[in-house]
Parts: sequence; C-alpha cells; structure tokens
Amino acid sequence: MNTPYDALPQKSCLYLFLFFCFSFFSFTEDPAILISDSLYRKADYRQAISVLQNRLSIAQKNKENIIKIVLYNSLGKAYSQLGESVEALKNYQLAIKMTEITGDKQRTGKILKNIGALYEEQKNFTQALSYYDKAQDIAIAIKDQALLADCYNNRGVIYEQQLKYDDALAVYKKALAIYQKLNITDRIALSLNNIGIVYKFQKKFPQSLDYYNRSLKSSEKLGDRFFVAANLNNMGNVYALMNNYPKAVEFNQRALKIAEEIKATNIVVEAYGSLAEDYAGMGDLKKAYELKNKFIAVKEDYINLERSGQMAEMQTRYETEKKENQIVTLQQQQQISSLNIAKQQLLLQKRNYQVFTITGIAISLLIFGYLYNNRQRARQQLDKLKAISDTEKQERTRIAKDIHDDMGSGLSKIILMSGMVEDKIKTSEYGIKEISTIKQISQELVDNMRDLIWVLNPENATLDNLVARIREHCSDYLEGLAVKTELDIQHDVPYVRISQQTQRNIFLTTKEALHNCVKHANCDKITIGLTFKDGMLTVSITDSGKGFEADELKRKGNGLRNMQQRMQSIGGKFMITSGLGQGTTIQTSIQLA
Repeated sequence: MNTPYDALPQKSCLYLFLFFCFSFFSFTEDPAILISDSLYRKADYRQAISVLQNRLSIAQKNKENIIKIVLYNSLGKAYSQLGESVEALKNYQLAIKMTEITGDKQRTGKILKNIGALYEEQKNFTQALSYYDKAQDIAIAIKDQALLADCYNNRGVIYEQQLKYDDALAVYKKALAIYQKLNITDRIALSLNNIGIVYKFQKKFPQSLDYYNRSLKSSEKLGDRFFVAANLNNMGNVYALMNNYPKAVEFNQRALKIAEEIKATNIVVEAYGSLAEDYAGMGDLKKAYELKNKFIAVKEDYINLERSGQMAEMQTRYETEKKENQIVTLQQQQQISSLNIAKQQLLLQKRNYQVFTITGIAISLLIFGYLYNNRQRARQQLDKLKAISDTEKQERTRIAKDIHDDMGSGLSKIILMSGMVEDKIKTSEYGIKEISTIKQISQELVDNMRDLIWVLNPENATLDNLVARIREHCSDYLEGLAVKTELDIQHDVPYVRISQQTQRNIFLTTKEALHNCVKHANCDKITIGLTFKDGMLTVSITDSGKGFEADELKRKGNGLRNMQQRMQSIGGKFMITSGLGQGTTIQTSIQLA
C-alpha cells in the first residue's frame, strides 16, 4: 500500500544528513562552537542558534574571518533543521562569499552541498543537482572522499523522489562503502537507513526492516534521538505496507513521542500522517479523522508555499550582487589602467600635459555617461520584466495556495466523513451507492487539484520534472488495479525548459489516455512507453482490450478530440490505432529541442 506520506521520510534523511555534517567545521578549541555542537546534537536548535549568534558578534568585532565562515555555515544548518529555509539560505550565502574570497575549496564544496540539500527540501531538484555537481567536482579535484560520499548520498535522495530506485540504491551503496572505509559511524547509520527506504519502495519489506533495524541500533548507540525517531517512523510505515497495522501504530507512536520532545517538526508531521493511515487501515475512521486534522494543522504550519519564492528571490539578489561587484571591479581596473597611461604620457610629454588631461577627462566623462545611460535603460527594462514575472509567479502561487487551503482540506474531510457514513450504513442498501459515489468523486477532485497545483508551479516547467510526474502518476493510478502494467519510461532525460502550456497539455493528454484505457478498454495489460531522442518526446499507451473499428472511432466522444486539440495547439502530433479485438494504441509526439 502506498500512502501520501511515503515521500516524507526522504526529508528526514536530508535533515539527518545536515546534522551529521554539522561537526565538519567544528573548531575544537573554541568553547562556543563546542557548546553549540552539543546543543545541536541534543536537537536544541534554538539555543544553539543563540550561542552561535553571540559568538558571531564577537567574531565580527575582532574580524575573525575563518571562525565567521564556520558560524554562518552552522547557523544555516540549524535554521534548516527548524524548517526556516530562507534564513538558512541567507547564512549559507554569507559563508560561501567568504570562502570564495579566501579560496578555501574544501569549505566551499561542503557549503555548496548544504545549499543543494536546502533546495532539495523545497523539491527544486534541478537547482539542487546543480549545486551537488559543483560540490562533487570540488571533491574529486581535492580528493576529499568524505565530501564525495556526501554528494552520492544526497543524489540518492533525489533519485528516490524521481522513482529511480536502482540509481538511488547504486549511489547509496557507493556512499556506504566510503563511510565504512573511513569508519564514519554516524553516516554509516544514515546510509543504512537510506538503503532501507529504497528497499521499502521496491516492496522488499524484509530487507527494508533489516537495514532500518541496523540503522536504529547504531543511532541508539550514538545517542542521536532525531535519527532514532526517523528510523522508528520508517519502520512503522513498512509494517503498515505489510498490513500489520498494530505494529505500525506502535512504532509510529514511539517516533511521535520522541519527535515532539526534541521539537523535530518534520518528523512530527510524518508521524501524524502515518498514524492517520494506520488507524484508517484498522477501520477506526474516527481516530483516523482526528489524526488527519492534526497532520493537516502541523503540516500547514511547517510548509509555507511562499518560502520557495522567497528563496528564489534571495538567490537572484545574491547572483545579481555578485555580478555587479564583478562589474565594479572591472571598472576599477580600467580606471587604474587609464591612470597609469596618463602618468606615462605625463613623463614623456610634459608640455602637452593640460591638453591631454582635459581631453582624457572629457572622453572619460563621455564614455562613462554613455555607459551609465545604457546601463540605466537596461536595468529599467530588466526591472520591468522582472516585476511582470514576479507578479505572475506570485499570482500563481496565491491561486495554488488558495486551492490547497480551501478545497484540499475540505475535500479531505468529505472523503473521511463519507467513509465513516459508508461504514455506518453498510447493513442497509439505502444510500450506500450515493455515499460511495460522493467518496469517489471527492477523491478524484483531490487528485485533480494536486495535478492543477503542480501545473501552476513555474519551477515544474522542465522536461525532467514532466517525465518524473508522468512516471509518478502512472505508478499511483495503476497500483492496485487487476491489470498487468509495463512501464518503459526513459530515465536519463535531460534538463530542458518548456512552456507551461506545453507541460500542461502533454501531462493532461497522457493522463486522459491512461484513464480511457482503464475505464473503457476492458483490458488485462497496459504498456506505457516514453522516449526522448533528438529533441523529440514520444509518449505511447497501449492496451490489450477490446479495441474498435475505424467507423466507431469517428463516433467516439469529446475525449479523443480534446486530446488531439491539446497536442495540435502546442505543435504536437496525436495518433490512435485500434482494431476490433486487437487493443488500442494512443501515441503523442512533439519536438521540444
């Protein structure tokens, strides 16, 4: 059984990984760093931040640049653990500015990796992978095996969420081998946990529980309560997938108790969600409903839809400031060069000093004025375009948030209440059909709402995100059906930026084609294929159902015409082939690059 919370333990791994990395900057001779490190390990993040900020004030006053890098990085990780992503990114950027000045490659690589993890938490996988690439290049260049293993581990978390389980398992095992070679006990525990997650998704439950249990024992020996809670929650989820709900409740309640004690909000969210599913599986819908409401309340406090926009804005400001500083530096170099030339001319031609000086100043002023004027006009144009783009993104985010807040919670309550009513009237035929219909329609609306929110997010308008979403939808939609499914979806899809209209029409056409196969084809096998070659994206869905003749195809309803019009509107092609008793194949193709 897959639940809506299957992906949440991956966040735990991300935070745990930041926790294990906390000590890499630790200055053993500095009392404040030692104290904050101890508080961090006890999950007292607020107190750790207070200690770090007090020490930072002293370091700024005394111009202790190296210790400032350590403090900024540590503050970034502490804020990340509290879910305050914007504040975390701000401190990481301050740290990396200083490492670039000092030329410290090792610290630069580790901070780049931490920023990647922050974007990974926000599901911005493209941005996260770009930072991991930079960190991994540095690790290879300076032969830092621990940093290389960290990059492997973080990539594995992304591959998990993209459903690339074989790829995730491969990089996790690479990371584990390095950690075992270096005897880094805390990260060995992390790698064992990650491998357990992959086996869970592959439905290899005994192997998954074995790795989780080994990780749990290591965490208990280390005294790491955060990781203990995460492992307990993961084990509870596996027992739920095995339909052993009493055992699942036992482990998830233990995880919730520890997470609330250490204020690990992300694990609290996961535990409430898991317990709601456990009680629903046992038929206790009233208890499931109560826990579902707690899950929604805690999750809405923890996940802020505007946070991603704020992070993107902060990153843009950082890049802009960096470029402007480079421009200023270049201008200063040009001015110095001009002064040197003027000095040489002064020595060689004293008699023409005044003429050359006045001419040089006049030319410099004209050039400066011309460049300044062009730069101002270009900046105004960029500001105008940025304002339009920001307004559009804010409106899309607002719409998505309103849909999520208003419709999402309401529909979830309708589904749970319908289930409770359906359970109460099972002994009577009166109203059972209508209640089941309400429940089914509500569930379909929830699914469509999630798809709409995904489509509205501009960050998702890339080919790799589109393919990952199609793969995820096909797996979720066909799971549990008495239909043999074969997924032949290309894994190594490159990053290609596409328009939101293209993203929307391709996804909706694929979704509707799959729905038609399940609803009308009366088939026992469905094959889904996706390839991207020479810039051409091709998606095909083939069923082994009853099929239909060409004349009957013309009489089919608006569904096929809508799919054809969607593809034509974005310059794509739509083809359908069928024969009575020979099944049906629907194929779409579009040139994207």
